[in-house]
Amino acid sequence: MKKQYRIAVCMVLLLKTVCFYGQLLDSLRLENQTLFLSFETANTVSKDSVFRLSFKRKLPDDFTQKIVQYPNLQELHLKNMKLKKVPDVVWTLENLTVLDLSNNRLDSISYNIQNLIYLESLILNRNYILSLPAEISHLSRLSYLDLWSNLIIVFPEEITKLENTLKMVDMRVINMRDEYKEKLRLLLPNTKFLFSNSCNCKVQ
Repeated sequence: MKKQYRIAVCMVLLLKTVCFYGQLLDSLRLENQTLFLSFETANTVSKDSVFRLSFKRKLPDDFTQKIVQYPNLQELHLKNMKLKKVPDVVWTLENLTVLDLSNNRLDSISYNIQNLIYLESLILNRNYILSLPAEISHLSRLSYLDLWSNLIIVFPEEITKLENTLKMVDMRVINMRDEYKEKLRLLLPNTKFLFSNSCNCKVQ
């Protein structure tokens, strides 16, 4: 009887473990996880324990091969790298909730961003982005969009699908006339926009 009881307890614990494994961490628990700054430091722990990775200035040569080895990766920073194109493998990291591509040379974002259905924070500041793909509307959990210091002044109409989830958009340090600001507000009436002072310049 005791043996059967122990087996039952083990089964319950196993089921709990299986149910928990692979679940996304909320933002508070994610912040408490170690932010690894290289593959070398990340590989000092189990690959299942790597939730956050940050790279700066130079993309590792083996980035595409290694980044897919972390099944629970939720936060990825690729900053200050002079990237003109986001590595295609990034759009396959379906568990990402935070993606930081700040201070690069990007002028657009791939339609494949639609694969990142759990994305909550998209950081694109200090790039040259002119437009967003219509497929951004598939990011039903996106709550923060950082476009600070880019070239974009209009959004795709499809972004209205995010009007109840997109809480804040940072568009400071972008020269915009009031009419363009108003169009954005009408597209996303429940979203808080951060704008710089309006300019009187002519928009080409």
